[in-house]
Amino acid sequence: MKSLFRIFNLTIIKEYYRQNAVFIFAVMLFAFGFLRAVEHITFIKNALKYSSLLGFIFVAWALHALKVILFTLRLLESKQNEFLFHARLFSLPKRFLAFCLLQFSLIQMTFLYSLAMIKFGIEDKRWWQVGYIIVFNIALILIGALFYEYRIRRPNSEQIRNKPIQKFISRFQTPAYFFFVRYLFSKQPVLLLLTKLFCCLVLTGICNLYPTDDYDERLLALGGLFVAAGHTVFCQQYFIFENRFLLITKNLPLGYYKRLLNYLLTYFILLLPEIVVLIRNLPDGTSYLFISFLLIFVLSLIFLNHHVQYINNISHDAFMQRLFFTGILFLVLIMFKIPVILMALINFLIAAFVFRKHYFLSEFNP
Repeated sequence: MKSLFRIFNLTIIKEYYRQNAVFIFAVMLFAFGFLRAVEHITFIKNALKYSSLLGFIFVAWALHALKVILFTLRLLESKQNEFLFHARLFSLPKRFLAFCLLQFSLIQMTFLYSLAMIKFGIEDKRWWQVGYIIVFNIALILIGALFYEYRIRRPNSEQIRNKPIQKFISRFQTPAYFFFVRYLFSKQPVLLLLTKLFCCLVLTGICNLYPTDDYDERLLALGGLFVAAGHTVFCQQYFIFENRFLLITKNLPLGYYKRLLNYLLTYFILLLPEIVVLIRNLPDGTSYLFISFLLIFVLSLIFLNHHVQYINNISHDAFMQRLFFTGILFLVLIMFKIPVILMALINFLIAAFVFRKHYFLSEFNP
């Protein structure tokens, strides 16, 4: 069992945390950068007191568990990981226990928070709530293990399903800037839903936090930075999508500005839910001019993130490390009140320069 879990650790667990480093950083920075310890304690005690709030937390944990389950299933289905199906050579108890440990390792972010809730629940003698939290976490682990066991028993199986959304979308002609959006709706709907949900919740939380203290527009700018970080997965998926399905576009007689405009329109469409959330929850006293500059800033960060994907000979670890420190740089610039529109213009210029220099030389290494 130890050897099997070690294989899962090297192929799945490390890969998950490596690919989601920016997402985890954004969550941790939001949770512990803005909220003080006393606010966390108040939130936990209210969750233990009110069942509706506790249910909301359970939904968030379930969505995170769904995210890691889908990630693991996607890795199991990839060509380079077909050897993992040899896990069937282990006995069922050992295999299932290894799957439980795998799922447990992937939900550490929510599990550690549940430990804090259990601690305060015991102190306040909220025994039923503590029991619910324990049972729910065990259920998340067992459900994930059952999914993995089900998939490992069916190697090379592909299900063909009738998807009404795809059938409806296929009736319409798709402009070039909508190709990737359509791909997300048809092939990656859960990824799209979870990412949009995370970004919209971050914006909603920041907009509601804004009037509670002496915050200024830097708080909204930091929220925009978190939203841009949440779209990193889309930038990576777009690069993969292009190299798998749209390599012919490099040979089309399209100018640089036309190509850049298509990317810009694509990411603007993807940002529409966040734009709606921001406008509907706009704090009092915040000008629409600043909100316009903020949205341009978020779009420029995503735009820059997309185009640096074209630079060759950068390992994934090195790329994520640079992305992390770039995020820290923008965090510092925001805190020093550098205008977001100025940063946005610089981002667009750098993105255009990188695109012109590296686009036709870029190579995809799966």
